[in-house]
Amino acid sequence: MHTVTAAHKRQDTSEDGFGTVEFIGITVVVAIIIAGIFAFPWAKELVPGTQASVCKVTTGNSAHHADGTCAKDNKTFVQASEAQPLPDDQPKPDAAGTKDRQEIIKRANSWVERGVPYSMEAYTNGPDGKPYRTDCSGFVSMAWGLDHSYSTVTLPQVAHPISKDELQPGDILLKGGPGTEGANGHVVIFNGWTDESRTSYYVLEQAGGTGAIARTVPYPYAGDNSYRPYRKNGL
Repeated sequence: MHTVTAAHKRQDTSEDGFGTVEFIGITVVVAIIIAGIFAFPWAKELVPGTQASVCKVTTGNSAHHADGTCAKDNKTFVQASEAQPLPDDQPKPDAAGTKDRQEIIKRANSWVERGVPYSMEAYTNGPDGKPYRTDCSGFVSMAWGLDHSYSTVTLPQVAHPISKDELQPGDILLKGGPGTEGANGHVVIFNGWTDESRTSYYVLEQAGGTGAIARTVPYPYAGDNSYRPYRKNGL
């Protein structure tokens, strides 16, 4: 009669493979990979700013890889934005009236949703893939679909002054013209009045310390009376 010893039992159990440390380890790794594949799209949907990046163009276009890094052959990586989902209490102004104005607001919001950080030297793409400088006037140039990034000094070349009563979403409040080079000037996109008193308005802007942002400010701009309303020529 053949006697099955405890040693034989242990050997038989290990030989079938299902109880080995190696099998358990592989099973755990596979489970983690599968869970990550299914969870990733959901996570990206929650944080639309995750893949936003800024590339400083040296040659070629400003397209960047899906992981947020810049192509090594034609640009230098500057910085990737932190994930910045829009807050639940973000101002929600009335929709812009005309198709052209709706497009301006849509383009401006594309940077707000990406959380594009502020820089007077870096460039990143607009919705059409064209690179624009990531400062206040570059932001307006992108939203207006201009052929390149204007400055606060040169924006009056493609715009004209209007009155406060004429302001509509897609127009701008500009502290610009000669002498507003660098940090001396600023420009923001008007996106509707907050109420009938017309003492504050919804603004879309690219500002130092915040990056692309949507918020409300007192008219004309936080107590600075040097800001003037302008409208893009042909709008």
